[in-house]
Amino acid sequence: MINYFFILTVSFVVVFLVTPSIRYVALKFYVIDKINYRKVHKKLVTKLGGLAIWFGFLAGLFIVVIFDSNFFRSHFYLIVGLLTCSGLMLVLGVYDDFHGSSALQKLIIQIIISLLAIKTGIILKGITVPGLFTVDFGIFSILLTVLWLVGITNAINLIDGLDGLAAGIIGIASFFIFLCSLILKDNFNAYLTLALMGACFGFLKYNFTPAKIFMGDTGSLFLGFTIAYLSLCRKTHYAGINVYVIPVMVILTLPILDTVFAVIRRVLGKKNIFLGDSSHIHHYFIKRGFSQLQTVLLFYFVTFLLGVASLGAIFLYK
Repeated sequence: MINYFFILTVSFVVVFLVTPSIRYVALKFYVIDKINYRKVHKKLVTKLGGLAIWFGFLAGLFIVVIFDSNFFRSHFYLIVGLLTCSGLMLVLGVYDDFHGSSALQKLIIQIIISLLAIKTGIILKGITVPGLFTVDFGIFSILLTVLWLVGITNAINLIDGLDGLAAGIIGIASFFIFLCSLILKDNFNAYLTLALMGACFGFLKYNFTPAKIFMGDTGSLFLGFTIAYLSLCRKTHYAGINVYVIPVMVILTLPILDTVFAVIRRVLGKKNIFLGDSSHIHHYFIKRGFSQLQTVLLFYFVTFLLGVASLGAIFLYK
């Protein structure tokens, strides 16, 4: 078995080393996060940091494949599917960071990528809480899989509004999914969530307040989609029901609720649901006098507590 710490370290170090180069490229091409009424930062900051996260994740996966060739053969379709679909989501983010695109355009492309992901073998067949209930989604599985992939992707995109917030939340989420995978003896998710965790924490060196670079849509779309995809890569012995969905829903409660409230708020206000605003959960705390650092650390703490709760839930599946 590959040393877990080695995968984590490689991902971390790669991101740590390549981020300054990504920042240089972003400056050269003036890929800057513009200041407006929705933004908390008051100075120009480069985007494209998600490319560094992607390089770190790939480096961690490369280490796994090099040292465990059987792993690649055993999970060939899932690995190729993840790399292809998350790579397409990354390209969408890069395009948006460079040129900008409408929310509707991004949504349509995200749906197409999610349908492609289903073709690679993942599907949200259902959820179960052992001893309580099991729900098989049946004919609605494809629709709900697309909703899950697109929903989590955009939830991370929307929560990415403060220095270090999205990277930290996904890093913490990856840590707890890794622990869940150890409990379930699931090497696939153990290896890949470690690579994702190392990449996120390596990026925080440059993204934590005051940020020198933002991940941009490049990073938030990649991270959101990847964590959603990984959550569908393992079934339970309960009629093939997905095991990680409820734990991931618990861990990512903050971004999920933020997205749900955003849609409700815009519908009730008779506004375009695709039109951004400055009323997200993190904006609420900033408006009430919390600093960026205080708000981010509070969100980290809550996510950590939710992660602990998810561990309790995962023991039910053993």
